[in-house]
Parts: sequence; structure tokens; C-alpha cells
Amino acid sequence: MTDSTTPAPRATKTAKAAPAKPAAAKPASAQPAAAPAAPTAAAPEATPLAEQLMALDLSAAPGFFRALVDFRFTTFITRRIAGFIYAILLVSIVLSGLVAFFSIVVTGVGLMTGGQPIPGLLTVLAAIVLAPIATLVAVVLARMIVEVNVALVAIAENTAGLRRR
Repeated sequence: MTDSTTPAPRATKTAKAAPAKPAAAKPASAQPAAAPAAPTAAAPEATPLAEQLMALDLSAAPGFFRALVDFRFTTFITRRIAGFIYAILLVSIVLSGLVAFFSIVVTGVGLMTGGQPIPGLLTVLAAIVLAPIATLVAVVLARMIVEVNVALVAIAENTAGLRRR
């Protein structure tokens, strides 16, 4: 899906670079490569940009947005966005872990300077031990949740041919 959009602009760039080199040596070989590109673009000077936009719009975006409004759920987007969702979860969990760690340490230091050194020291030690463990557990659980969802979608995609309509 995303891979299909990436090679199209690369092929276009390669096709542009290839006729430029033979154009100096062999002008006849450059004309067949340029002839199919001319009818697809509206303006001759905007051919490279127009081809890239056409490749991007026709292969990636409409499929994704069509899948968003597919009320029969015949197209799945979970595999396409699973990595993005996991990255968001990972960043959120790490930032939350850091905020929790520093707030607990500040609370412990406040207790120590407020005349309660033992509870303050225990609070700081708890932050040093428990905040990283809780963050690690949350990262593992987030990964498991994303993997379960991707696995369920993979099962649904692989068994779609077996169900009778």
C-alpha cells in the first residue's frame, strides 16, 4: 500500500534521468519514453510534478480514505496504521513515565526538606525503582495490544476467501 506509492515516483525519476542521458547520444530513444508521459500531464513543463501527484493521489490516499468510509468493513486499515499508533503509544508512555518519575522525586525532595527525611527518601527510592518498571510494563502491554489487533486483522484478511457470500 505505502510501498506501491514509493516505487512510482522513483520509476518516474529514473525515467526522467534515463532519457536525459541518451538524449545527448541518441535522440530517437528519448522520444518513445517522453511520448507516453506527455498525454498524462496537463502542462508539458509540469510533467514530473503532475506525474508524482497522480501517482500519490491515485494509489495511496483514495484507498486509505475509501477504507475510512467503508461501512461494510471489507477493507482494513489496521495494518497500515499499526506502526503509527504504536509510535504514538510509545512516545506517550515514555513521556508519562518521565513526568511521573520527576513528580514523585520532587514530592520526595519536598518531604525531605519539609522535615520528614525518611518518608521523603523512601519516596525518591520508590520513584527510582517503580517508575521505570511501570513504564516498561506499559510499553509491553501496548505492544501486545497492537500485535493482537494486527493479528486479528490478518486472520480476517486470510479467511475472507473461505466465507460464503
